[in-house]
Amino acid sequence: MPLPLSKEIEECRAHAAHCARQAKSTTCPDIREDFRRLEQNWLQLARSYEVAQQIVSPGTKSDNRNDGNGSPQRSGLA
Repeated sequence: MPLPLSKEIEECRAHAAHCARQAKSTTCPDIREDFRRLEQNWLQLARSYEVAQQIVSPGTKSDNRNDGNGSPQRSGLA
């Protein structure tokens, strides 16, 4: 039985938050942009883990939203 990915998802979000703080605290525009890209990469990895978790364990709660017609929508996915 696969392990839940919740720990990995939370770690990715923590790394993203750290990058966001670093981006805000630096004065160098190039470094700020690097940290913002890293933040987005960490958030994308967290979303990928969430999708993988849904595939492996469809009954697990995630950041799904309802479109008002009973159909769930995942945020960040096209």
